[in-house]
Amino acid sequence: MRRGTIAGAALAVAAVACLSSIAATAQEPVFRFAILSDRTGGHTEGIYPRVLEEIRLLSPDFVVTVGDHIEGYGDDFERVGAEWDTLLGFLDRLDVPIYMTPGNHDIWSDESEAVYTERTGQQPYYSFDHGNTHFVILDVSRTERSDQLPDEQRAWLVSDLRAAQEADNILVFYHKPLWVQTLTLGQPDPMHEVFLEHGVDAVFAAHLHRYFAADYDGIDYTVIGSSGGALFRSQTEPVVRGEFFQFGWVTVKPSGYELAVIDLGGIYPREVVTADGLGEIDRIETELIEVSGLPVREGVVEAARITVSVENAGDVPIEDLLAWEVPEGWTVSPARIDLVVAPGEAAEIEFDVKNTGPLYPVPRVSCGYPMSDGRRVEVDLPLEVTRTVEAAWVEEPPVIDGEVGEKEWADGTPTTEMFPPYDTIVEGETEFRFAYDAANLYLSAVCYDGEMDEVTATIEERDGAVYTEDCVGFFFQPDWDEMVVYQIYFNALGTPFDQRISFDETMYYTTDATWDGEYEVATQRTDDRWSIEARIPLEQIGADVTTEPVWGLNFRRKQARTSAACDWQIPIDYDPRTFGEMHFD
Repeated sequence: MRRGTIAGAALAVAAVACLSSIAATAQEPVFRFAILSDRTGGHTEGIYPRVLEEIRLLSPDFVVTVGDHIEGYGDDFERVGAEWDTLLGFLDRLDVPIYMTPGNHDIWSDESEAVYTERTGQQPYYSFDHGNTHFVILDVSRTERSDQLPDEQRAWLVSDLRAAQEADNILVFYHKPLWVQTLTLGQPDPMHEVFLEHGVDAVFAAHLHRYFAADYDGIDYTVIGSSGGALFRSQTEPVVRGEFFQFGWVTVKPSGYELAVIDLGGIYPREVVTADGLGEIDRIETELIEVSGLPVREGVVEAARITVSVENAGDVPIEDLLAWEVPEGWTVSPARIDLVVAPGEAAEIEFDVKNTGPLYPVPRVSCGYPMSDGRRVEVDLPLEVTRTVEAAWVEEPPVIDGEVGEKEWADGTPTTEMFPPYDTIVEGETEFRFAYDAANLYLSAVCYDGEMDEVTATIEERDGAVYTEDCVGFFFQPDWDEMVVYQIYFNALGTPFDQRISFDETMYYTTDATWDGEYEVATQRTDDRWSIEARIPLEQIGADVTTEPVWGLNFRRKQARTSAACDWQIPIDYDPRTFGEMHFD
């Protein structure tokens, strides 16, 4: 039942003063509550407690979370229990009721669901009433599409909403914004149809660590950004992109409700970022402004020519400076030009580039682009470097014993040029090799370390958090036409963590952590290194090197004692558009 809209609060530094002014409007609020979003998915130390302290100072009537409270995953429930201890210790700072919504980091198996219920004291899905408002908490932790909501939960949802028709407001909360895969594309959505039929006013989700809002058929849909989970982009224009640490603040009145999006130090209206706005930014950065790729073999980049294409799809001219940020070792000529592109027109600008130093960091090009809402987004794109590695054909397969011998690896030249994605640096060289035969892919890594007694590798359960230990990791895209990636990590014991990642046309990805590959793995340690060899059957990842002789690829090494990583292609990401190439000779 549609009785109000989510309106905005003014931007202010003094949050309490601003919220008091909202309360002083025509009707006194019935109650206020906070929406607490993702803490995990690579949590950022210290942010979550700061968010909780700001919530505490505002004295909400209660708090609703939208999932991903712990890092979770795996079968090490002693570790999982310790993570719940930490989370609940944080939440004890809030002396108000807390209504939990499960995320995919909280529930990923039947056993983890039982732990969730025990530790939170709440069921995965349920409802409650407060004042004039009905609240519905759904569990989509193991659901990837709207049409996959389990029948039992769907039947409960319909029954629950039918019984709530006298409420002034009906608000629904679940973790994954499944509607992004349907409503944003103009496609039908089974959950939306249920909400529409039964008078739902607003739907809140999280998961993407990025804020945005949209309205469909009179229902407000809002994704609350990170409350402490990792932010995936640089902090260029964080408010325009919805990528800032935040929580939601909802004021419920007899006639409706208002949502303020509260940054650490600022308050923004609900419409500060919309789904359409994010779609426009994504289109600008992936279609309207393009930087041609630069293939790179090992070694320096000889003089090459690249093109930056700029298309003006708007109604006002683009008039800005197109400028390169050029790291040491690189040259780009010209380094800057005046960019003028009329509406409906396009421009292609050529640049000469050369590199005589480290490959990373790469040059970045920036310019301002006018958006349809009158704002201006600063586009900052990297030179698209595409590295290449060769997989060597082997007549005799390598013996998988952890000892990497050059002869059995077809005398392949190892890949050793790796780059740090963070300020910290892996201590010790790393050598990666790849080989194949008609049925298998073979991979090896030699990880040198001057402090072998500090190498961390204790996890033995499959799909445990081996990525937190000394490990190597690989991202394979066997078919360029299929947006499917296989992520495989091995720690220094050879314990695997793997999953299948698939992307839709919007590049919204879903992970299938139940996917398990079959591997033959062996590791060895000496005084100054640990090494690993693995055999991966091609058939299990749907790969045929005779028809797909070039794969998308990235790989890395992580070192626990230095909290450092070294990557082959930067940035390392699920997104296959960031991958290099593996060629099968």
